[in-house]
Amino acid sequence: MTTELDMMKLYSPQDVADVCECSAQTIKRIADELRLATLRTVGGVRLFTHEQVVKIQAERERRERERRNG
Repeated sequence: MTTELDMMKLYSPQDVADVCECSAQTIKRIADELRLATLRTVGGVRLFTHEQVVKIQAERERRERERRNG
């Protein structure tokens, strides 16, 4: 169950990768391809909103289905 607090949280590429069961590099590549405007930490780490995570998950699932179906 998603709460309003969860929706306000920011997620690192590794956080998203853990949910999507792939690498952080894959998450970064998908974000680039979807042209998601992400926030960045002072150190340059991308931060994703809940909405962006949902978009990335949907794209990752679409790609997996496409890969399986050839």
